[in-house]
Amino acid sequence: MPSVAGGSEVYGIDSDGYARKLWSHASELVYSIVLDAQDRPLIATGNRGGLYRLDSMQRYTLVETLAPTQVTQLVAARGNGGAIYAVTGNIGKLYQIGPGLENDGVFESDVLDAAAFTYWGRISYEGHDRVAIETRSGNMNDAHKNWSPWTAPSGDGRVQSPAARFLQYRLTLAASAEVDTVDVKFQAKNIAPVVEQVEVTPPNYKFPAPAATTSSTAPVSPATLNLPAIGQKRSNKASGAAAASGESTATVNYAKGFAGVRWAVGDDNGDTLVYRVEIRGVNERDWKLLRDKIRERYYSWDSTAFADGEYVVRITASDSPSNTPEASLSASLESDPFLVDNTPPVIQGLTASVTSGKLNISFQAKDALSNIVRAEYSLNGGDWTIVEPVTRLSDAKELNYRFAIDAPAGESTVAVRVTDEFDNQSVSKVAGK
Repeated sequence: MPSVAGGSEVYGIDSDGYARKLWSHASELVYSIVLDAQDRPLIATGNRGGLYRLDSMQRYTLVETLAPTQVTQLVAARGNGGAIYAVTGNIGKLYQIGPGLENDGVFESDVLDAAAFTYWGRISYEGHDRVAIETRSGNMNDAHKNWSPWTAPSGDGRVQSPAARFLQYRLTLAASAEVDTVDVKFQAKNIAPVVEQVEVTPPNYKFPAPAATTSSTAPVSPATLNLPAIGQKRSNKASGAAAASGESTATVNYAKGFAGVRWAVGDDNGDTLVYRVEIRGVNERDWKLLRDKIRERYYSWDSTAFADGEYVVRITASDSPSNTPEASLSASLESDPFLVDNTPPVIQGLTASVTSGKLNISFQAKDALSNIVRAEYSLNGGDWTIVEPVTRLSDAKELNYRFAIDAPAGESTVAVRVTDEFDNQSVSKVAGK
């Protein structure tokens, strides 16, 4: 006989040896089988003390659940109207089943898990004859711990058990009663969404849109940038490399002057959410609306419309698309302060003089808000060449530069270009003789 790991299967074998599966259970273990007075198989099981009757190839009935957890033996009595005797272990007892029917019987349903704190509505059934319904509820899946008592529904069939995550019903049936289906109406309590994280993306990049236009400003940094999963830091290695964790990335495109933000949100109800994006300066009081009713979890805007300085973005998530106006809920979270800087650095004191065949150039670069990250020079319109500051490190808002190059014959024109952290550039030139 084929076996089921952790459970049992029962087969019927025809006179010619053909075997058909009649019943199976993933966890119950069969200890004994006997035929009742109508030649229907009765199956004794453990470890839940179940006694099953096979009514047909498609249907079976849980006749009884005995308090001892193992029904180890069934015996059909000779005479006595077709009674069945059941022997149990753990604890050892002897039961007589039949031949008559009880005046009434009780059926307890499996525990219904609504997956969230839930309000209960009407309970109804399809069947006939006398049936009494009771319910109980609780917030633990073990129905014996801190659950409400069994309570009958109201006159119009509404469940009187308290709102909770779990519900169980109990039917008390007359001997001739039958119940085909039981229906319970319920509605989960609406829970506000949670904005878990807000992350400002690198400056001068924007999220792509279907109607996006190409910036006319020639980029001086990579045209696209792959962002790591939200909450993870971006690697400083080769541009465009995916996050080391292998998680999905979001691609943003270079667009000078743009700022962007993205966010992570959770909603226990699985509601459809919309978002509002607002901004204010760190020293300002009132929020200014950037965009409302966004369905994407990201947004980009043109930061050149804002004065240079520190700002904060607030994301508000609302579940209004899935709820009535009275029941909808929202939640907000602010970003860390971030800098808007669209003003180029200043080049001061640019001089060029020839001494001993060398062209000596010196200047000072200064920015109000962000560090100077790069300085370059071009001689007579030639290629740009990077130069180091006097301190060798580009780590300050104000840096001094002094360097010498071979002086060409005649007058020379030297152009210098300075770039700050926000890709703002200044160019100045000087003639050297």
